[in-house]
Amino acid sequence: MRKRALAVLILAASCATALAAAWTTYGNARFKYFVDIPPGFSKLEEAENGDGGSASSPDGKAEFLVWGTHLANTRFSDEIASRVGLDSRDGWNVSYRKDQPIWAVWSGSKDGRIFYTRAIVGCDDAAAFFRLEYDKAVAKAYDPIVARLSKSLRSGKC
Repeated sequence: MRKRALAVLILAASCATALAAAWTTYGNARFKYFVDIPPGFSKLEEAENGDGGSASSPDGKAEFLVWGTHLANTRFSDEIASRVGLDSRDGWNVSYRKDQPIWAVWSGSKDGRIFYTRAIVGCDDAAAFFRLEYDKAVAKAYDPIVARLSKSLRSGKC
């Protein structure tokens, strides 16, 4: 128990340091969105199709995904409902959800893990998303990181 508490304290201190350190910004040319990447996370590996990419925490236990998609003939609200449904079908207990006309967030947990997803309406009938997944034991340490990420996801000039 003491080892676990010490590990949480060390992670909290490193997360606080990460908040004070320089974040980097990822810009996606295909879907015209931007998001900040937490310090210490690996360099974002962009997908071959150019829609986004992934990065991981220094210890490899947290995964950050970012992507864009064309809404085509789908309304933003329908896209969100579909993705929340997919998370539920994948066994995630979606415990929080808030939808607005131009943004949405939802989060949940499964098997000792937490996820947080944010989506925004983007340019040219597109949407941008990020998802951060991490261990429930370090949730408090990740709260300020999630808050910063949420504020940083934004659309570029359309």
